[in-house]
Amino acid sequence: MTTADSGSTHDDGGKKRRKRKGPFCGGKLHGRDGTCEQAAGWGTPHPGHGRCKLHGGCAPSGRAAGAESQARAELARLGVPPVENALTALAAIAGEVVAWKDMLAAKVNELSSLRYKTEGGEQLRAEVALWERALDRCGKFLVDMAKLDIDERLARVTEQQAEQISAALTAVLAEMGLSQDQQRAARAGVARHLRAV
Repeated sequence: MTTADSGSTHDDGGKKRRKRKGPFCGGKLHGRDGTCEQAAGWGTPHPGHGRCKLHGGCAPSGRAAGAESQARAELARLGVPPVENALTALAAIAGEVVAWKDMLAAKVNELSSLRYKTEGGEQLRAEVALWERALDRCGKFLVDMAKLDIDERLARVTEQQAEQISAALTAVLAEMGLSQDQQRAARAGVARHLRAV
């Protein structure tokens, strides 16, 4: 995808036409030099982003690239930083889902009745409906997390980080010329301080 810098006119074989303002598709033109100046995403589900329909914008990979470009542009517009660790972010969301369910359960427990009467008949309180929906979502979310084995993956990541720190510490202690006893004492001190954190 390319972007034009002006909306000036130019001569095209004796005809004057207004130069389009980009972003452009930027796909290679077939049988001649240059790139496509059709609007980015023209004729695709991702208008304004990626290739046009004539240059692969409707192909699965073109759709994926266009959707990714749209998502990145929207996140940049909102000022949202990218997720660095998806597993940790997913575990945090699970915590929020459970907390929301628990908060709604407390609200339902405070109710004197689960229904109320109106001219149209008996109605279920909104708090109860929200709590039921939260239960369903919480259950689905936790089942999905269990299928992904998030806890085990996070534990493996933590173990790998610990092994890397241990290897780096061993290398630094060896470079410092410390004896084996001094290195063992330093490792024990580091372990003690890490447990305190």
